[in-house]
Amino acid sequence: MNSVTFDVTPPHAPGTTWRLDAELFLPPGKAPDTVQLLLPGLTYDRRYWTAPGALDYTRHAIGEGYAVLALDRPGTGASEHPAAEQVTVESNVEAVHQVVAALRRGAPGLPAFRHVVAVGHSLGSGIALIEAARHRDLDALVITGLLHAVGPLYPEAMPALYPATEDPLLAPTNPPENYLTTRPGRRAALYEHPAGIDPGVSAWHEETKSTVTAGEGFTLDAIYQPEVAAEVRVPVLLVVGQEDRLFGGGDASTEDAASVVAYEQKFYTGATDLEAFVVPDAAHSLNVHRTAPRWYAAAHEWLDRRCPARER
Repeated sequence: MNSVTFDVTPPHAPGTTWRLDAELFLPPGKAPDTVQLLLPGLTYDRRYWTAPGALDYTRHAIGEGYAVLALDRPGTGASEHPAAEQVTVESNVEAVHQVVAALRRGAPGLPAFRHVVAVGHSLGSGIALIEAARHRDLDALVITGLLHAVGPLYPEAMPALYPATEDPLLAPTNPPENYLTTRPGRRAALYEHPAGIDPGVSAWHEETKSTVTAGEGFTLDAIYQPEVAAEVRVPVLLVVGQEDRLFGGGDASTEDAASVVAYEQKFYTGATDLEAFVVPDAAHSLNVHRTAPRWYAAAHEWLDRRCPARER
């Protein structure tokens, strides 16, 4: 594991830079041709991808021969925390685009990769979706925890947030004004399936929470616009928890992969192919559930057919 930083230019302020922190994981031996760019969701940072034990996605990915870059998006984790109104879905998209460019060309401490795949969760999935549609510099998308239909708990998501400056865990980090996080206890209620998660991992889930900005909250609708998914021109794998109550429901059933594809294919009209995987006994935050390794294995089987770790 190597620490990597990126200086990105926000779209609203061409003369300024934001520092983004990430961790680069490389398998032993020859550098892979393909890197996975991991993008965490709302109120998460890169630790989402390194859950305890067998739930560590990065360990699984490098075991399959892939390079992995786990990124702290703007305003999260160890990355710079700009003013909340500047950290929007749009500024996230352009920051990620600049990271993708750096992964392709290489940089000090960072090899150049032939292929870049984005693997997102929730808001991170939406950012990857817009980036792929606009810039067309990704080779494949793994979209987890995001559908074009909201579930019964979605209206409770924003009321579950409050100022990070009032949170016992995050207040000591001096978060800027209008940075928000989940109220104590609400994380489990919204994001977990109690029967599918160990208590110790649920506690870790609470202890590793991060922030979301008001700017991101006000611009979330950009993700769900039908024209975004329609402009994607690469293979897409959709991964959703069978017990997710933030997304899905009604015509957008999460009972099986065929139902997910049947609903979502009217949005991904330009994707070269569209597949889905439904994770049993898992809710929105897939990686903290005992069944998470099932989607890790399915995603890498899917990736190996489209963007293998090394050219054959």
